[in-house]
Amino acid sequence: MDKITKSLLETFAKQNDLIKVEESTQFEHFANYCITSKLNRSSFELEDIHTGSGGDSAIDGLCIIVNGKIVTDSDELSELVQATGHLDAELIFIQAKTTSSFNGSEIGSFIHGVKDFLSDEPKLVQNKRIKYFKMLWDEVISLSSYMINRRPYTRLCYVCTGKWVDDQNLRAVIEGGVSELDSIGIFDEVSLTPYGATEIQKLYQETKNKLSTTITFQNRITLPDIEGVKEAYLGVVPFVEFIKLIQDENQTIHNIFDDNVRDYQGENEVNKKIKGTLEKGAFDLFCVLNNGITVVASSLTPAGNRFTLRDYQIVNGCQTSNVLHSCQKMSGIEDTSIPIRIIVTEDDAIKTEITLATNSQTEVKTEQLEALNAFQKQLELYFSSEKLPQNLYYERRSQQYNAMPEIKRPQIISIPIQIKTFASMFLLSPHLVTGYYGTIVNRFKGKIFAPDHKFLPYFVSALCYFKIEQFFKNGDLPNDYKRARFQIMMIAKIIAMGKNDDYLNSNKIERKCEALKQLLKDDKKALDLFLCAIKVFNSSGVDIEKQRYKAESDTELLIKAAEAYQKENKTIQPPLDLFA
Repeated sequence: MDKITKSLLETFAKQNDLIKVEESTQFEHFANYCITSKLNRSSFELEDIHTGSGGDSAIDGLCIIVNGKIVTDSDELSELVQATGHLDAELIFIQAKTTSSFNGSEIGSFIHGVKDFLSDEPKLVQNKRIKYFKMLWDEVISLSSYMINRRPYTRLCYVCTGKWVDDQNLRAVIEGGVSELDSIGIFDEVSLTPYGATEIQKLYQETKNKLSTTITFQNRITLPDIEGVKEAYLGVVPFVEFIKLIQDENQTIHNIFDDNVRDYQGENEVNKKIKGTLEKGAFDLFCVLNNGITVVASSLTPAGNRFTLRDYQIVNGCQTSNVLHSCQKMSGIEDTSIPIRIIVTEDDAIKTEITLATNSQTEVKTEQLEALNAFQKQLELYFSSEKLPQNLYYERRSQQYNAMPEIKRPQIISIPIQIKTFASMFLLSPHLVTGYYGTIVNRFKGKIFAPDHKFLPYFVSALCYFKIEQFFKNGDLPNDYKRARFQIMMIAKIIAMGKNDDYLNSNKIERKCEALKQLLKDDKKALDLFLCAIKVFNSSGVDIEKQRYKAESDTELLIKAAEAYQKENKTIQPPLDLFA
């Protein structure tokens, strides 16, 4: 391995707490991270896409992307498809070798492993992760009636630390493999890309960069000077330019709606009307019937009529963007012009005001928008105020900490993780936390991110997640229990604090959470708590061999066992005495 790649790998391993892992496995994670980050700008957990180990079918990384989001669960898949009414799928396979040259036989084995994965009856030995992805991919295929824009794409990425020189023999192996995969007949596009040291180094450096897109913006006016705004424009862009803003070269919609607190609302009345206008062929009327798109960017570089936007978000127009994306194959759509505002500012307060002012055309009320947006920002500040040996950082916007090498990936708590941990521990609903996080929020409407909630229960649930993940990674907890980690966290909370919570806006809940926080800060006491929780799990009658725990009956058994354990150990008054 060359010195530059080795140096980058060491940096990556430190940031992701992989120092104790073998170098070959570090490199698998490194390759998975670089390639997946290139193809999708969502935040993701390394373990969610890593498949390398015995029985991996020569596949070290596997990622399924649906409608621009990385999917790791069948509930998440079905909810995303039902919400949008379409399915744009990408299947990414990654093989990573630390060898310093490209090897034709290894590339051939990689192709064979992918072919076997895609076959109706795989012949190769498959580990649990490969089997799980196979099951998930079969579910994607079963929803093929929703593939109205295109059939799936599949990307094969072979990574080593050598130099790719376009060797004729290796090229023949690649082209033959691509042809064989294409002949299966389920993909619109098949590719196999070789990545050498230079290419993987470049991809890693690009993970530190913000999203950037260049469009032609001819029909515009410049708005007058506005305090706190660097520049602002109002105008219309043709469909072919607008589509560049919202999707990548693979026709996959970007993850650029983080600041749009409603996300896509699916086939509601507003979206039906937007689509109806297009279906009637009223392309020329679209720009006067639609409220338009509001884009907020951190920086903009103009060159004549060509504008390069960097680090941008669509803060209003998520619905319109998704409908246009789903209609891009419609004959005549290129005649559509889209009203657009482009505002360049780095002022978070102004971004919030713009979001609140422009999000008013569908069901969500302004006060709801303001409360949710303000709570997220305040929660981010609260995380930064809590000082730990390893501080936690609340990731309100996807990949917002990528350019900060001093922050390790395990220290970052994304919105989906926060929702799942809080719902598991304080709403006692670990069986409901699978699926797309927007749907999870709707399930618990009014019970999560409420404006009067104390911040400490959210922080404690995040800290609990951080600790249990560390214990699993270090081998302190048996890895067989990792898939039940949200259930174990719920049990730990009941043991320490009891089942019945005080109101989440009360001082009493804050005092209890403060005591649990102090316990979790002590590694020995925290580990004892989780070991007790596993003991309770084992006594509950719930099958540890299950792949997923989605039944409410399982949760009821676990709660009953946790309460019995707490009563038996007389830890109710006060519950934390057990660990004094």
